[in-house]
Amino acid sequence: MLIHYIKLAIRNFRSNKVIFVGSLATLCLGALCISLLFSYVYNELTMDDFHNNKKDIYMVTMKRSPKSEWSLPFKNNYDEYPEVKNSTSLINFEKDKIRLKYNNDIYTPTGVVVDSSFFKVFNFELTIGDKNTILNDYEAIILTEDFSEKLFGDVNPIGKEVDFESPIYQGHHIVKGIVKIPSNSSLKFDVLIPNAGVPYGSWVPFVRLKKGTHKSHFDEKIKKSNNNYPYAFPKLTESTTKTVKLKDLYFNNNFSRIKTSQIFSSGNRNNVDILIIFIFIILLVSIFNFSNLQIVNINSIIKNIVIFKINGALKKDIYYQNLVENIIIIGMSAIILTISYNLILPFFNGFMNVNLKPPFSKVLLINVSFLILITGVGLIYPIIKINHFSTVLNINKKQQLKGKQIIVVLQYALAVILLISSIIVSKQLQLMLSKDLGFNTNNIMRVKMYYPISQAPIIRIGSEEKRVTNKKGITNKKEIFDKPEYIKNQLASFSGIKTIGQGRSPLDIYQVEWKTMQETSGFESLNTLLFSTECQDIFGFELLEGRLFDNEMDHDQEHKILINEAAKKHLGIEDISMTTLENISWGKGFKIIGVVKDFNYEHLASKPKPLIIYRTRGSSNYFILFHNNQNQETITQIHELFNELNPNQAFNYTFLSDDIATLYKKEKRLSTIYMVFTIIALVISAIGLFTIALYDTQRRVKEVGVRKVNGATIHEIMFMLNKDFLKWVIIAFLIACPVAYYAMHKWLENFAYKTALSWWVFALAGVFTMVIALLTVSWQTYKAAAQNPVKSLRDE
Repeated sequence: MLIHYIKLAIRNFRSNKVIFVGSLATLCLGALCISLLFSYVYNELTMDDFHNNKKDIYMVTMKRSPKSEWSLPFKNNYDEYPEVKNSTSLINFEKDKIRLKYNNDIYTPTGVVVDSSFFKVFNFELTIGDKNTILNDYEAIILTEDFSEKLFGDVNPIGKEVDFESPIYQGHHIVKGIVKIPSNSSLKFDVLIPNAGVPYGSWVPFVRLKKGTHKSHFDEKIKKSNNNYPYAFPKLTESTTKTVKLKDLYFNNNFSRIKTSQIFSSGNRNNVDILIIFIFIILLVSIFNFSNLQIVNINSIIKNIVIFKINGALKKDIYYQNLVENIIIIGMSAIILTISYNLILPFFNGFMNVNLKPPFSKVLLINVSFLILITGVGLIYPIIKINHFSTVLNINKKQQLKGKQIIVVLQYALAVILLISSIIVSKQLQLMLSKDLGFNTNNIMRVKMYYPISQAPIIRIGSEEKRVTNKKGITNKKEIFDKPEYIKNQLASFSGIKTIGQGRSPLDIYQVEWKTMQETSGFESLNTLLFSTECQDIFGFELLEGRLFDNEMDHDQEHKILINEAAKKHLGIEDISMTTLENISWGKGFKIIGVVKDFNYEHLASKPKPLIIYRTRGSSNYFILFHNNQNQETITQIHELFNELNPNQAFNYTFLSDDIATLYKKEKRLSTIYMVFTIIALVISAIGLFTIALYDTQRRVKEVGVRKVNGATIHEIMFMLNKDFLKWVIIAFLIACPVAYYAMHKWLENFAYKTALSWWVFALAGVFTMVIALLTVSWQTYKAAAQNPVKSLRDE
């Protein structure tokens, strides 16, 4: 009997090729979009879930004062507490801080220095190496699988020697381990370096608490652990130390001060929620379309179904026949879908900046699950209706399965909502990319001209350490201190350069605790920017009150600062000449010499925040303002100077305008994703509309013939056939507009600077949808209208 069902299914597919191809395309396109988006969303929502004891892993953090932001504590070892099973500390090196050399090739990886307990807290898998011993070997270096392939290709990397350099440490390491980083790890790195006791910088402490330990009880114990720490500042009398669950870090914006160290990546829950809505809408559009196609399919084979019933077929036989047909479609779709998924995934990973590598079995399971969901839900209505068919009425096709019009309206309404949303998201992105930030961003190069060594470097030779203190080392150190003046003179001689400055970028602010000395309240974290006097001209800050920094009037290390409008308002300052500020780490008596106009130095989701600007000199980070456009000849000259100062080092630079665009890289990716999947949703809807148009025009072929004989023109007949379809799309548009308006209005509330919900956005979406619908149905209606009426009237 099964063979009979299969043969009959193949016969039905051949006789209804358009419906069969449409069903296959709907399932493949819909499920492919859903599977890709689901893979990304699932990866985001399961961030760090691969750690076996994720519920017991906590990061220790502290507030230096009640109004401060959460930052790193001074204390980094918590093993003395009985509630702690294991503790570990780590610190990362940013890409421009370290260099790895192999075979005269230079790489700038992201490195993390870890202690011997790292693998006892975090469950990263070593594909090569022993977790229990490798971090006790200070000669070892552990590479990630991807970075190892980048360095050595397919060659076995174990035993290979690499040179490691940083501002305070350099040595030779031997590759003794390869670590696998899951795609859902918020901790990203290229290399792991065992802690050899070198003072690398601020450590990020983590604890793994024993089972059954209450977080609140442990937090109470460590609450004041940093107040009297030997290296803590004397002002930390009101600091608070607590733990935060690793699982809660990824989507939490309260720890941005720690995340700026780039040890952990951050996620945006709002963007994830929008993608979940997209998944749900595409799923509904696919279900509606598949259901419509099945309605058309059943209407086209009603007479066959009735004949089966007359010949003794039971309801279950009809159900089995329908089930076999859909199993065949699901099987074919699963094969096409899985192949397509694996072909597209590398491009999707590159675009979304993720590294999804689900196993084949998991991919197949996900795809089949969504295919079954779409077909299962899509068949509910047709199966219920087919159960109530009248044999007498259907023998002459007098009873038809209804409901396709409503389904078309619903799926097009959803597609229009997606289209309007995508246009507004793109419009908001363009506003953020083109908005005047309040300071100059054009033709400004940011480049690190030299790598300062704050002390004589530690050289590791095998298992021994030697600090360079000979005459040559001292001479080199003196040369480094002399570099800024030499660099300035050399750069000034290049004709393409207008102004040269040093310091931190306006996009690279950091937080320091400040308060007015007249206040009785505690310190609070305020954004702080350090740069040289020349940067004021480079960035073109607008002075509102007082004066700017001046090289003749202001000397190095003087306690003079600028503030922005937001800081003046936030601190309640009425007269800057009567107000001085105190810094928790740099001392008191900071005189405010001027107020600059607010400028946007952060993501435009928020308005300018209070900012303190401090004058500094001697930074290795340079800002170079070109006279006109970026001059390639001048860039070559800067490159040659860099090579002179840093032999065999990689020359890296960016332009400030590109750095700003990078701030919105995620938004740009998501905007493109929204538009691509919106178009696919429209294509899925068009497939259904095309099939319905084909069926309806074929059903009305005699009517078309009669009208043509009576003098109707092709245009009149096309208008008659098209108007019903266009009516459905217009109704869908009217339903979609208020829903999309409300949804986008709520979404735009997340931004301080919002694009307008202009009427033309809705009109454009409506016109675009109408054009797609017209193109979809007009081909079929034109064929029917242009057909010879004699042939039409002869059709049975």
